[in-house]
Amino acid sequence: MEPLSFSYSLCLLSEKRYMGSTLPPETDVWDLDRLRLPAELVGDVSGRRRPPRHRPGDPFIKGPIPYAWIASACWLPGSGLHVAMAYRFHFWRFRFRRGRHWGLDDVAAGLQISANSVRRGLRAAELAGLLAVEREPGCKLSVSVLDLPEPEVGSKHRPLYGPIPWSWWLPASRLPGKSLQVASVCWLLAGWARSAGFELALDGWVDLGLSRFSASRGLDELERAGLVSVGRTPGRSPVVTVLDVGAGSGLS
Repeated sequence: MEPLSFSYSLCLLSEKRYMGSTLPPETDVWDLDRLRLPAELVGDVSGRRRPPRHRPGDPFIKGPIPYAWIASACWLPGSGLHVAMAYRFHFWRFRFRRGRHWGLDDVAAGLQISANSVRRGLRAAELAGLLAVEREPGCKLSVSVLDLPEPEVGSKHRPLYGPIPWSWWLPASRLPGKSLQVASVCWLLAGWARSAGFELALDGWVDLGLSRFSASRGLDELERAGLVSVGRTPGRSPVVTVLDVGAGSGLS
């Protein structure tokens, strides 16, 4: 019976040793090796790159922008989207600075379109409930942003998160066709994926006034302008990467 008694004594000593908060190494709940995920559960995030950001002090378009607002702006005729976004940028950048107003000629020069196109675009945005315009004789227009109601809970449409560097958006605003609508899609997807790279389904953006053909043409324009890079594989959606560009000039 002596071996059994000796073994029992060892068990008692072992129990006293671990009566406190210290656990045996094999059951240490704070052991980093035990907390680490198995290799098969670890995704590859090394290649993910965040969307481009503005540099300190550089102008940018503030987010988030409600999906309903950007979708409505994309359906405006002519240069309506260009003008609406330019005034949205101006409104938030100079909101607390008195006396900073853009006239029609200022916006026309920055976007490189005619003053009449700006006037028509501003009027269309006003009628759509996206912008409010105060007109006083002899004074420049005072424009404020009217955000449309957020979608119902559970809606698949999330906002355009932003921020969007103005040095990226302004060159896109000067491209032809539906390029700026496609640029809006790119920033929507970049924000949703929290990545500069994503797949862009060309036929999924009727809400933003885009057909498959116009989306493809607009994406080509953005690529030629050096604002995005595009990887194409037959039978699959193009893989788009929003590129970082240097500080631009123009409306700021």
